[in-house]
Amino acid sequence: MKRLMTTAALAALIAGSAQAESFRMQTFLGATATTTTAFEAMAGRLREETGGAIDITVLPGGAVVGVTETLGAIQAGILDGQYSAPSYFAGIDPAMGALGDTLAAYPDAAQQVRWWHEGGGMELAREAYAEHGLYFICPIYWPEEQIPSTVPINTVSDFEGLRMRAPGGLASDLLNRAGASLVTMGVGDSVTAMETGALDAVDLAGIGFNTQLGLHDLAKYSILARHSMPTTEMSVRLDKWEALSPEHQQAFEDACNALSVELQELLTQEDLDAIERVTTELGVTIIEFGEEEAAIFREMTMEVWEDWGSRSELAGRIVDSHRAFLESLGLL
Repeated sequence: MKRLMTTAALAALIAGSAQAESFRMQTFLGATATTTTAFEAMAGRLREETGGAIDITVLPGGAVVGVTETLGAIQAGILDGQYSAPSYFAGIDPAMGALGDTLAAYPDAAQQVRWWHEGGGMELAREAYAEHGLYFICPIYWPEEQIPSTVPINTVSDFEGLRMRAPGGLASDLLNRAGASLVTMGVGDSVTAMETGALDAVDLAGIGFNTQLGLHDLAKYSILARHSMPTTEMSVRLDKWEALSPEHQQAFEDACNALSVELQELLTQEDLDAIERVTTELGVTIIEFGEEEAAIFREMTMEVWEDWGSRSELAGRIVDSHRAFLESLGLL
C-alpha cells in the first residue's frame, strides 16, 4: 500500500534541492522575555515549514554583542541577523533614528502600522537597511510605552530637571527638549539606578515589561505620556536573504508578520495583567496625559522631526513620508 507523504516530508523533499541557510540572530531582550520565546517558537515553525532550509539559532540580547552593536556584528559576519529596533542605531544613521520612533505623531499604534503598508514605510525601511548590507523583513509590534517614576508627572513641564534613563535617538531628543536630565544605560543598570535613587524615572518599555523587571516595586507612578511609539524589527544580512529561494523568502516574511500579530495579542494581555497587578497590589498610580499635554508633545515631535530630517537625505524622506501620511489621515 502506498503511504501518503506528510506535509513536513514534502517540504523537506522540496527544500532538498535548495541549499539550507542557517541564521544566527540575536534579540534585544533576555532569554525569558516574551519576545524572545515567541521568536524561538517562530524559528521552530519556520524550520519545519521549509524542511530545514531556514534554520534560525535565536540568541538572547547580549549573548554575543551588546544590543546596540548587532548591526556591526552582522556586517562583520559574527551574526546573520537580528530582532532589534532601529533606534539603537540612530547614532550611526539618522535614517535609522527616523524609522525607530514616531514619538507623539500618531494617536495609536494602529494608525502608525498603516504607514508601513500604505504610506511607503516598508520601501523606505528596506532602502535604509540595504545601505548597511541588511534586508528589512518586517516591523514587529511593540506596545505603547509608559514611564515608571518615583514622582508624579502630570504635565510636560514636570519633566524639567527629572533624572531619567533614556534609550537614545528621537525619544531622548524629545525628552531632552522637555527639560529632562538624561542618561543612557542598559536595562539592568536602570533597575539598579532606580533602587539607589540615582534616577527618578525610566523610559524603557510598556507597563507589562516594566513590571516584570520589578521597576514598580520602586516606582509608584506609571506615566502614559504618549511620548514614544517605537518600532522593533527583524532583519538579516542581505546576501543571506538573496541566497534564499523566492518561496523561502516569502515564508520568512510571512512568519515575521505572524510573529507581530502574535506579540500584539501576548504583549497587550501582559500590559492589561500588569495594570491590574500594579494598581491593586503595588499601589501604583497610572497618570495618563490629556489632549492638551499630548498636543504639546505632538508640536515638539514636529520640531524633532525637522531636526532629524535635516541630517540626511533619506531621513528627510522618511519624515516627509510620515507627514504626508498623517495629512492624508487628517491627523496633521
